[in-house]
Amino acid sequence: MKKITSILSLLAFLLTLFYGISFCQEVDLSGTWEGTSEIPEEPEPDQITLVLEKIDGEYSGTVNDSLGFAEDAEVEDIEFKDNTLKFTFTIFNGFEYMKVYTTLTVEGDKMSGYWETEDGNSATIELKRKD
Repeated sequence: MKKITSILSLLAFLLTLFYGISFCQEVDLSGTWEGTSEIPEEPEPDQITLVLEKIDGEYSGTVNDSLGFAEDAEVEDIEFKDNTLKFTFTIFNGFEYMKVYTTLTVEGDKMSGYWETEDGNSATIELKRKD
């Protein structure tokens, strides 16, 4: 009986240890993320591509879109905390350059949230990790 109790205790400890290690593993957002966003006054959704790279624990990346507002726009002020990714990038809307503030919730291989420009425009955005 003592032997069975010891084995069960050891098994419970190992399961707790492995669960704790897998739970604490850091999410890596590196890769290509593709999806869509609505753009005010545009009839069709904008196709968005976000490319992220993690070097020495810091992310960098670019944003491109099918409407040509963001062409290899550098992602800046990147912050990833509690499954929320925040960053900015600069677009040219045909008249002026403006910053876009983006907030996305990461759930596995999907990101969803919103973007907002300095002039108050905003819309939802949904991205999925490209295979």
